[in-house]
Amino acid sequence: MSKVGFIGLGNIGRGICSNLIKKGHELAVFDVYRPAMEHFEGQAYLAENPVDVLNHSDYVFLSLPKSEVVEDTVHDFIKAGVKGKMIIDTSTSYPISTKKLFEEVKAAGGKFVDAPLMAGPDEAAAGTLDIVVGGDKEDYDAAAPLFDAYCQNYKYVGPSGTGHLIKLAINFISLTEALMFAQLFPLMDKMGYDTKELFQVFEESVLQNWTSTFYTKKYMDRQYKLDFALALGTKDLSYVKRMYDEYNVPAFVLDGALDFCRVALAEQEAGQPPIDMSYPCETMYRLLGMK
Repeated sequence: MSKVGFIGLGNIGRGICSNLIKKGHELAVFDVYRPAMEHFEGQAYLAENPVDVLNHSDYVFLSLPKSEVVEDTVHDFIKAGVKGKMIIDTSTSYPISTKKLFEEVKAAGGKFVDAPLMAGPDEAAAGTLDIVVGGDKEDYDAAAPLFDAYCQNYKYVGPSGTGHLIKLAINFISLTEALMFAQLFPLMDKMGYDTKELFQVFEESVLQNWTSTFYTKKYMDRQYKLDFALALGTKDLSYVKRMYDEYNVPAFVLDGALDFCRVALAEQEAGQPPIDMSYPCETMYRLLGMK
């Protein structure tokens, strides 16, 4: 079995780590939030910092909140030495940044693949995530036994950055859909249509899919349990916006989605836990005078 490191023990990272341990891999873990590491006391090496994880591992997984943090971490790795090691970025990162890191790590004698995740914490815990992987095909093949530990499906999609590009495409569609339903449910409620009936209408329609069911159930109940932070969803959509900006063309629907996210984010109280991607529904209730 492999010596594996994992940095970023959030809701999804914790599930992946548990499955890697179950498959017999030797694990070193790190998170800036110490209690997240303590969950693995006696099951994994609790590292002092990210470079400590690197020094104890042949493969290092990253599950970090944004590209800038990934860049800083990988640059620290390069300074420490990455020869013969593979870095697997499961974060939702900016594809152009990913390509640059791939070249830098390769020049330093290491390997770098982007392997972003589909679905959420429940699937991570169950070991049934789907992933798309970009990078060199031989590196994908070498990492496949690790993917087996926490995925039900994994697919090689092309050169470095392609995994992150596909993930952003999926998030663009799914998060924009979630935001459209977040606008619709309060309006229908305001117009006197029962949201439980509305939920059932969509469940039985051609529009039904994983995203519609997951989010419209939250909107029906007006319960916004944290599964995927609104700040992270906004970050993902902003990465897509950056790609449109690269070509100097308007993003149209995406611009409205980002505006909606930012209005909802402004309602988050300082010092409080993050709000969920579903919270814009409550923002719309407030705007309709139904708070």
